[in-house]
Order: sequence, then C-alpha cells, then structure tokens
Amino acid sequence: MKSLFYNCAVTALAAAFAWTGVANQGSDRCENVEFEGVAELGFIEVEPGVFVLGALPTPVTVAGVPGLMSSFITAVRSSGAKGQGAQHYSLVHTFVSTDPERPGGFSTEDRAVAAPAGKDPNVSIINDVLTIVSGEGVFQNATGFLMNHAIVDLTEFTLTFSTHGRICGDGL
Repeated sequence: MKSLFYNCAVTALAAAFAWTGVANQGSDRCENVEFEGVAELGFIEVEPGVFVLGALPTPVTVAGVPGLMSSFITAVRSSGAKGQGAQHYSLVHTFVSTDPERPGGFSTEDRAVAAPAGKDPNVSIINDVLTIVSGEGVFQNATGFLMNHAIVDLTEFTLTFSTHGRICGDGL
C-alpha cells in the first residue's frame, strides 16, 4: 500500500512539474487536448526479431490534427508479495499525423501503474503520465504532457483509454 501511495504521489508531482513547464510556453502554440477510444493490443516489432506488447495504431485527433496513436512497453516491474500486485510499466507512445496538409508527429516517454480491476486477472486499470519528448513537422519542438486512464482487457486484447493534457509545438 505504501508503495502504491508513493508511486501515485510521484506521478502527481511529475505531472505538476510538467504542467508548470507547459504553462510557461506561449499559449499561441499550445493546445489543451482530449481524446478517447479503444485500441487493439498486439505485438510490435521494436527491432529485428524483438517483439513487445503494445497498443496498435489507433485513430485519434490531437490538437485538431488527425492521426494514429500507438504505444509499446519498454520495461515491466511487479509489486506486491509474489508479484501479484500492481504492474509498473515504462512505455513509449507515438502519434503520427495522417493529414497531408499538417504532417508530423510526436513521441512520449511514460510511466504507468496497472492495478488489478476486480477478480479477473486479465483486466486491469492503468493510470499514466505521458511526457512529450520529441516532435517533428506540425509538432516541431513539441513539449507537454498527457494524462491517461485506461482499462486493459487481456481476454479481448483491448485497451479502452481516455486521455487529456496540453501539447505545444511550433505548428499549433
């Protein structure tokens, strides 16, 4: 319990610091964003012959730019006695514009906590903060963060997500 509280506090502080940095950006190149959907889970090849679990490219609109959002897990750590508690993930999310008039995209690095959602071990609740670390095109010099709440269902192999935050970029 102490570990889960500590991780939630650290995540909240990280979001506050990220928000402070984004809030200092000129509002003329920043947008508040909100999107939700259902992504299929699958295995993504991150280098030749190396496959990891992730969310397959899913249509979303970010800051008025339609595109595809995907993610993959870069590290996993279990907590709780015998590892049956929360799972702690490091992830990368990528957004790629599908608008030929506004090409570009951005990437994030994030940490997520997945906790059991009831008695079904195949269903968990995920909360994470996505820190925007790079961008190109319409998202050149991207900064900001997104906060995500999701339900992972490993029986259906789906991720139902609700995401909001603030993103800045030269073309916004």
